[in-house]
Amino acid sequence: MSKSFLFSVILHVAAVGTALWSSPFDHKKMDFGEVIKVSLKSMSDIQKAAPEPAPLAIPQLKSADEAVEIPLDDPRTVKTKKEVKKPEEKPKPKEELKSATTATPPEKEIDTKTSAGGQMFAGATVTNETFDYPYWFDQAFNKIYANFRSPVTSDEPIIATIYFEVIQSGRVLTVKVIESSGIPRFDDACVLAIERSAPFPPLPKSFREEIIGITLPIKFDEK
Repeated sequence: MSKSFLFSVILHVAAVGTALWSSPFDHKKMDFGEVIKVSLKSMSDIQKAAPEPAPLAIPQLKSADEAVEIPLDDPRTVKTKKEVKKPEEKPKPKEELKSATTATPPEKEIDTKTSAGGQMFAGATVTNETFDYPYWFDQAFNKIYANFRSPVTSDEPIIATIYFEVIQSGRVLTVKVIESSGIPRFDDACVLAIERSAPFPPLPKSFREEIIGITLPIKFDEK
C-alpha cells in the first residue's frame, strides 16, 4: 500500500471517532409500529397478479340471408315536385267570339223591304230568333247592294247563298259560301260585296246577345 492511502484511512477514522464522542448516542427505544413494512416482490409475481384486460365486444356480421337492405335514394329522382302554375288565360275580347253556327240554332226568316219576295235578298234568315230589328237589316243589306258588282252576265237569274256573322260592334267575323251558284267568279263577287260593306251598323244595345248569324241568298237578274 502507498503511504498516501494509509494516511487517508487514518484521517477518516479519526474524524469518525471525534464525531461519535462529541454527540452522545441516544439510546431511545425505536417504535417498530412506526416502521413502514415493505414487501419486495419479483417482476414475475407482479405480472401474474396484473388483471387480465376485458375482451372487446366485436359485433358479429349477419349472414347474407339476414342482412338488412338499406334503401338508398336514387340521386336522379326528385323527392319533391313543384307545382307548375299554368299561365292564366286572358279573357278573349268580345270580337273573338265563338261562331254562331256551332250550336246550329233555329233560323228566323227576315221580313224587311230588302228581303221581301222578288228582291235581291229574298229568303234571308237570321240564326237569333230574338233579333227582331228590321231597320238594322235594311241598313246592312243596302250597303251590300251598293258594293255588289257582278262579273258575269246571264239571261237566267244567278243565285249564291252566303253565310256571315256580325258581332256587337258591327264587325264581320265569318264570310263563306254555303250554296254555290255554279259560277266561282259570281260566288267570289258575293263574298267580296259583304266584306266591302263591313263594318255594319252596331247591333242595337237592347239586344243582349253578342253575335248574330245571317244566311243571305244573293240573286242577280239582269231583267
